[in-house]
Amino acid sequence: MMNDKEYAELKLRAMIVPHQVRWPAPELLHWQKLHAVANEARERVSRAHTRMDEVDRNADFSRDDKYRQRSKTAAQAIADFEASKTLARAREAVDSVIQQWKRDEQHVSTEIAEATLKAMKEAEAGWQRAIDMIVERAAQTKVPGGARRGALISGRIQYFRAC
Repeated sequence: MMNDKEYAELKLRAMIVPHQVRWPAPELLHWQKLHAVANEARERVSRAHTRMDEVDRNADFSRDDKYRQRSKTAAQAIADFEASKTLARAREAVDSVIQQWKRDEQHVSTEIAEATLKAMKEAEAGWQRAIDMIVERAAQTKVPGGARRGALISGRIQYFRAC
């Protein structure tokens, strides 16, 4: 049976760059960089969610204090995303592969170039999805029973009555 931590990790894998499992093993530099983007994005979301859960559990904070603290946590996490060089390094590595392919198709096949570009797009989308998940979590409040108010449904935040 899966514990809560394992479930949370699986959920992040399914939501942030789920197609990473189809990428080649990180033997070449550009694949190492691409895998690093997905892994770092998940780690950052996990850390931010953990901090926000700690804020929600703090009985000394009022509802407004919790919202402010979660917002601060989200702002710091997003600033850390923006300061990270991981995505930029992956872009540079992928660009290098594409430039090599354009110069000499014998060393880099068209299939490899296309797969690399597709993985880069997935990594960039996953990076943005990770930021979005942090913002969404900051807007949610825990209600008695463990449910969250402000759950994301169909791409927009819908508020529902806690029963």
